[in-house]
Amino acid sequence: MTIWKRWIQRSVLCGLLLGGLVAFATPASAADPMPAITDHAGMATWYEKEAATNREKAKGMAAMKAEYAKSPAFVQSMAGAGGKTDIPRHCDSLISSYTKTAEEADQLAKVHHGMMK
Repeated sequence: MTIWKRWIQRSVLCGLLLGGLVAFATPASAADPMPAITDHAGMATWYEKEAATNREKAKGMAAMKAEYAKSPAFVQSMAGAGGKTDIPRHCDSLISSYTKTAEEADQLAKVHHGMMK
């Protein structure tokens, strides 16, 4: 077997492996479909999942902020000469938004749990 044939075979194999990894890494759907409004158990579960998802997003954003804090020179370079990008404040804003959304989803889950009784 020539070197070129081996190189091509290995490239194809690598492409297939990477394609398989991407296929398994992407979620099946962007979001769970919302159940019927009269299905209070389903709605409570849906809101609980939404709250958990938003808490995870807040944790991820906090981790991102911590990583940026380790490299202030990079953050400063991202801001540019005009200083219009304040990455730590942007992260704080998203953390606050995700946390507030999670709290609201928890409240709505409680309301639907109450309607089940």
